[in-house]
Amino acid sequence: MRRLSLLALLFPIYLVAASMPEKALYLQGQSDKGIILAHGKGMNPDFKVVKPLRLALNKDIGFHTLSLQMPNQYEGYEDYEKEQPKVDAMIDQAIEFLHSKGVKTIYLMGHSLGAGMTSSYLVSHPDAPIAGYIAIGCRGNKSHLISCTDNMGKIKIKTFDIWGAGNSEDAGYAALRAPLVNEHYRQYGVEGADHVLDGSMEFVVEEVEGWLEQ
Repeated sequence: MRRLSLLALLFPIYLVAASMPEKALYLQGQSDKGIILAHGKGMNPDFKVVKPLRLALNKDIGFHTLSLQMPNQYEGYEDYEKEQPKVDAMIDQAIEFLHSKGVKTIYLMGHSLGAGMTSSYLVSHPDAPIAGYIAIGCRGNKSHLISCTDNMGKIKIKTFDIWGAGNSEDAGYAALRAPLVNEHYRQYGVEGADHVLDGSMEFVVEEVEGWLEQ
């Protein structure tokens, strides 16, 4: 025992727990599956779209949910391109954190600007351990790096593409992505819904849960 104690003093072992991304919101699940969520511009990890999803997926199907605090300091959409390296690092940290919680299967979801930045991550990290991707309110912009519609055709994992069909801009971009539909790429336009899906999230939650359980 003395010899073991001496060895421990001479060669200490440092155990470093994976840390959660700053200001992220985490709910521990009952399964070995989890999802990382990214909100849109002007929002936060517990607001609109991401809030009902993070709560329902945890309660209904036992997912670990981790809702990120995305960059939020600019007015112009294209200004967020310079923040993409930080977002990439944050998603990597989120994956490591969920793995430390015993999560084996991880999904990624983004809404609006969050969809632009998460889709960019998937394009630049094709080997990331992400099982599937959910894009909500996917649009396009002057920055091709974080232009969701430009990125979607480059993503190789199964994808669920959702938008509010009552929003003409979202519907227009969705039409551009229609040729991508196949057995691994599903589209779902929520009838009458706006960009943030106000009043329609119960339908979205039901569809997302069904897709995740396939």
